[in-house]
Amino acid sequence: MPGRPGAEVPAESTLAVVGAGAMGSQIAYQAALHGYDVRLISRSDDRLRAAGAASEALLRRRVEKGTLDGDACEAALGRVTMGSEFDALAGAGTIIESVAEDRDIKREVYARICGHADDTAIIGTNSSTLASSLLESAVTHPERFLNIHFFNPALLMALVEVVPGPHTAEDTVVRAMEFARAIGKTPVRLAREEFGFIANRILFIAVQEAMRLVQGGYISVEDCDLAVRNALGWPMGPFQLSDLVGLDVVEAILDEGFRQTGDQRWEPVEMLRDLVAQGRLGRKTGGGFFTGMAQ
Repeated sequence: MPGRPGAEVPAESTLAVVGAGAMGSQIAYQAALHGYDVRLISRSDDRLRAAGAASEALLRRRVEKGTLDGDACEAALGRVTMGSEFDALAGAGTIIESVAEDRDIKREVYARICGHADDTAIIGTNSSTLASSLLESAVTHPERFLNIHFFNPALLMALVEVVPGPHTAEDTVVRAMEFARAIGKTPVRLAREEFGFIANRILFIAVQEAMRLVQGGYISVEDCDLAVRNALGWPMGPFQLSDLVGLDVVEAILDEGFRQTGDQRWEPVEMLRDLVAQGRLGRKTGGGFFTGMAQ
């Protein structure tokens, strides 16, 4: 398996990524840095152009900082082929789906993937909220299907959560773990599916507890973030992080958690609902728990 930028690529070391948003494009270029030939697929030419430009800028910034060799950068950029046709999936040993967190959209995408993928390819969904068992009915060979969840930004974050469903073959899990290691990531395996997997389950339950403390009048938003940063070592407090992610996104994740588990800890608190209803969604609207540049 490839393991370093510029390494010779074995014939089977081809990755296809379906979805050219920030996550999909960065997964693609991360693999290219480690010797994979990559096909990045999106139905939007504009999205593909934006994905290529953004990822190229990130890699060239590394070259400027001296953390990436210029030749390795150029080689990685040359390994990524972009297009809108799903026939590019043929010959890929690993396929990662990274489209919108919508069951119907994902099922439609899987129908197209399975019409072109090789019978030996493993298929991973990058979803953080939809376990593969909720989608496997749309996959022709569910034994080769599982969650391979990267964290944002995928070019920087080391962790990859590998989550098999009841339908997933053990060989598929082994191959997913090997793939993550081969592209320079640290994979962790869940024994079985659980909403939120590992990191997001811990994170969002903690964020909810912080919101309950503030809503109950026990502490201010600012002091809660200060306490968490200094006592727990978080780089951002829960409220600053929520504003960065987007309060509508946080609400949607919590709603999905409550829908799937019925656990009251996931039901969004009233103060979050109120801010979203007011259109105060965090940094992208200029105000959420914080306003302007106070974040």
